[in-house]
Amino acid sequence: MATPIVHSVHFYDEPTALVSRLCGIVGSALRIGNAVLIIASKPHRDSLVRALGEGGLDVQKHARQGQFTMFDAEEILATFMRKGMPKRELFMDSIGGLLNDAKSSSKPKHMGLTVFGEMVALLWEEGRREAAIQLEKLWNETLGQSAFHLHCAYPRAAFGKDIDDHLLIEVCHAHTHVMTA
Repeated sequence: MATPIVHSVHFYDEPTALVSRLCGIVGSALRIGNAVLIIASKPHRDSLVRALGEGGLDVQKHARQGQFTMFDAEEILATFMRKGMPKRELFMDSIGGLLNDAKSSSKPKHMGLTVFGEMVALLWEEGRREAAIQLEKLWNETLGQSAFHLHCAYPRAAFGKDIDDHLLIEVCHAHTHVMTA
């Protein structure tokens, strides 16, 4: 049976809401043996690790086993962005390598991979909305080639009053699940 494609997006008001939702997603994934790959800003990575530890998960143990890996979103973006837009071939090389490494660490090997990526939100907040939408499309292409669960998040404040509705609709349509709490 094929793993269903899950590409969720969470629009959040406060970073604590993001971290709380991530704790649920990441904690559940680790408890069932999935590998977890986090590509996020340092403040969100630090808050997530702290919250997971407070929730009773031994994050360092999972990291030592290769089941929990984290990368800086800006550093990973730099590996495939060219002239302000994601370059498909570079994305596939960069992200594909991270996905393969992370997936090979799931326990047991037939289990899955859960990914959280914050790169689209960084692009959006910088006003590079077309680049963010293009990146969402590249993620969807990757999801079509390899089974894993992908979670994104955008701060609701990034969608100010001047946002073009068609862009917001494009972001929502790029995902299988939209969460707003």
